Formats: sequence, C-alpha cells, structure tokens
Amino acid sequence: MMPWTLILDLVMTLLLAATIVATIMLNRRLNGLRDARCELESLAERFQASTSRADEGVAGLKMKAQSLQELVETVRGLSSDLEFLIERGSTIADRLEADVRTARRTEGRTAVTAGVSSAGASRAAGVTAGAPVAAPPAANARTREGAELRSEAERHLMAALRSRA
Repeated sequence: MMPWTLILDLVMTLLLAATIVATIMLNRRLNGLRDARCELESLAERFQASTSRADEGVAGLKMKAQSLQELVETVRGLSSDLEFLIERGSTIADRLEADVRTARRTEGRTAVTAGVSSAGASRAAGVTAGAPVAAPPAANARTREGAELRSEAERHLMAALRSRA
C-alpha cells in the first residue's frame, strides 16, 4: 500500500506545486492591476484638474467677451455721436465759408468804391496809385461781424461738442 500512498502523495505534491505556481502568477497579475489602478486614479485626478482649469478659462473668456461687447456698444454709440458732430461741423464750416466769401466780396466792393472816390484826394495828398488804401470803417465793422459770426459758430460747435460728451 505504500506505493499507492506514495504515488498519491506525489500527485498531491504536484497539484499543490501547480497551485502555488498559478497563485504566484495570479498575484503578479493582481499587482499589475493595482499599479494600473493607481496610474488610472492619477490620470483621473490630472484630468479633473485640467477640466477645472479649462472651466475657469472659459468663464474668464466669457467675462472678457462680455466686457469687450460692452466696449463695442459704447464705441458704436460714440461713433454715431461723432458722425453727427462731423456732419454738424461740416454744415457749420460750409456756413462759415459762405459768410467769409460774402464778407470778402462786400469788403472788396467797399474798398474799390472808396478807392475811386478818394483817388483825387490821394493824389493831392501825395499817395501813389500802388499804395494800399485803408478800408473804411464800415468794412472794418463787417470784418468784425464776420469774426463775431465765426466766434458765434465756434461757440455753437463747442456747445454741441460739450453736450455730446
């Protein structure tokens, strides 16, 4: 009986050895999975941190976009105001130019008539024909009126600029 028990013991020893080898292999695989699990957890934490930073960045961009939108709206309003002021300024400049032309024409006519009527008197006084003739007081008054008109127009333009600012 001995040989059967010995054979049975040998078979049991071989089976136990195979079990031990299988257990060692399973243990190594489990350790590999644990390491992979730690690595996966680390990766998940880094992904969470990256996602949080991205969310903060998006929120910051939204705030910047909103403030830029407000600035764009302000600039559009100021642009329309500036267009209005330019239009008004052009109108006022055209009126001023017309007034200056009118004043120069009337001043020139007054100087010519004054020059013709005083030609004999100027010769008697010894004034040569090429010498400049002083404008009569009426022409000086018109020039002052033109300056007052310009000043009034400038004041009006400045008032319009101040009211828009």
